Amino acid sequence: MSDYLPKEIIIEILLKLPVKSLIRFTVVCKSWRSIITNSEFIFSHLSNGASKEDNTLFLRRYMKDRAEHYTLLKDVENQTLGLQSSLELEFPFKSLIGYFRIVATAKGLVCLYDEFFASPTQSIILWNPCIRKHIVLPTPTIKSGTSDCVVLGFGATSCNIKVVRFVYSKTKDFTCKVPAEVEIYSLSSGTWQRVHFDDSYIIKEFMWSQAFIKDTVHWLAYDSVEDSRQSNGFYSFIASLHVDDEVFGKILLPDNLSRVCERYLSITVVGESLGVIKYDDSGSCVWVMKQYGVMKSWTKLYNIDFVGGIDNVVGFRKNGEVLLASPGDELVTYNPETALSKDIGIYGNARSFYIDKFMESLVLLTGQDVVADKQLLPAGSHTSRRQKHQRRSKTTRRAV
Repeated sequence: MSDYLPKEIIIEILLKLPVKSLIRFTVVCKSWRSIITNSEFIFSHLSNGASKEDNTLFLRRYMKDRAEHYTLLKDVENQTLGLQSSLELEFPFKSLIGYFRIVATAKGLVCLYDEFFASPTQSIILWNPCIRKHIVLPTPTIKSGTSDCVVLGFGATSCNIKVVRFVYSKTKDFTCKVPAEVEIYSLSSGTWQRVHFDDSYIIKEFMWSQAFIKDTVHWLAYDSVEDSRQSNGFYSFIASLHVDDEVFGKILLPDNLSRVCERYLSITVVGESLGVIKYDDSGSCVWVMKQYGVMKSWTKLYNIDFVGGIDNVVGFRKNGEVLLASPGDELVTYNPETALSKDIGIYGNARSFYIDKFMESLVLLTGQDVVADKQLLPAGSHTSRRQKHQRRSKTTRRAV
């Protein structure tokens, strides 16, 4: 076909194909491989729509033995979510502490962080599980000690893929010094760059998480305030970073949430909206910002009433059901309209569950092949030629 069709037509046809087909076509001929592995084609494929999220959820969990399980679940609106319609992914890495923290997923990539008490050996990985490729990020430029607080953020747009790193040094009484030192890694440059940051806020330190929406990374944060209504002298809000522009921002919360200690709040994405979950002794409730960036559009959607209590809200299905981790170490679905819950046969440590929307992509197609059961070396470490040869011989080159 390539002998009779112009290259432009071939590219247009290839852009409409799914990832698995494109992987197979890389071995058809050199010209097709050159097209498919080109960075411009990969990002065009992302923005073209061929890689849209097709009702797929990315699930991570681990059991008592701390063995991590990564699964792709089909989220079909009128069907029960479960492992019967899932794809188990090969997870090829080993954490120094037993399991990885998942920073986020975006554009077919999973950002993993081997959070070893802020030691220099911690690794940050970008992993594309569908094509079995990954990269280990280079050593950050900002050093962190064992007592320092490190917070990450990950975002990917049709133009940029970036990881942001905040480092809060600790005082003798273990409070965070402000402002934080901040640096951003860009996949296009392959390097970390320090950025100017002079805000006095502190991103939620305990069990920090993020929400990625509108090409922007969001975190829960807090800052001091001179307000008699704030008994603890702090207020909670949402800190943000736009991935393309690298502009930091703030989104204010309604009084019902801003006066709550950030430890009792969790940030998330509900449908296509930025959301916050509030926890207290009586249960939890879900809030959404119906119009992005407009404070007055914050709306309380519903309370979550679950007999036996809940450990945490893990995520949301496309049909509006809530995915909850129960104290019995199982994942259940909860219908906020009927207040009915259902066991879906997925088990794991309640704190191990991670769920997010997922899409296939070609990003990292020219990255490293994944090595099964790989123990990651400290960032910046060196290996002998013999060690490199041994790892290369074990590399799995077959893409899925």
